[in-house]
Amino acid sequence: MSFLIFLAIGLGTIWFGLKVKEEVAQIAAAITGAIFLLWGLTLTPQPFLVSAEVIAVLAVFRLCLRCCDCD
Repeated sequence: MSFLIFLAIGLGTIWFGLKVKEEVAQIAAAITGAIFLLWGLTLTPQPFLVSAEVIAVLAVFRLCLRCCDCD
């Protein structure tokens, strides 16, 4: 379950970067957060990745249908 720690640190660092006013700190936090997120994703077991991908694809597909007004 170490992947959850890396994902949480990555998301927390990106959130911190969005709240900071200084530009250099924002860039540093975004890069650090992205590295932690990628590290967390590489440690994530395959079933979690597949389920997250299916949920993301379904969410984007439903959003695209709303944008295009396709029925």
